[in-house]
Amino acid sequence: MASVTVNEAARLVGRSRRGIYRDMASGRLAYKTDRDGHRRIDTSELERVHGPLRMHEAAPPSRATDTDQNGDLIAEIRALRDELAGLREEVAQLRRLPAPETPAAPPQTTPESNPTDDKPVNLFAKEMAALRARRKG
Repeated sequence: MASVTVNEAARLVGRSRRGIYRDMASGRLAYKTDRDGHRRIDTSELERVHGPLRMHEAAPPSRATDTDQNGDLIAEIRALRDELAGLREEVAQLRRLPAPETPAAPPQTTPESNPTDDKPVNLFAKEMAALRARRKG
């Protein structure tokens, strides 16, 4: 018969892992230890102690599907790390910009003044444009 891990045994009989360990400790459920020291339980032993096993209709995904999904996730993580590195670089460059000048009095708006003539805004806009150009190129 096939042998299963404690987690699989708990799932097959509908009990918690703790319950399976209790059964093993009391001697009610026999098990073997593999080379790595992990406990393995024969499915026939599970049926003897707990009755018919619960077979789930949905089969676990194949390893090929898992590998494909893992590859997609790894690629997405790498892309996000690259984006994060770029954003960190932008923040560092923005921190190096001179602080905007604080006016002594609140600015007065007149029909002749143009908000784009303000020095700090122009510096910021130029720096942002340079960063965007560098990022694209």
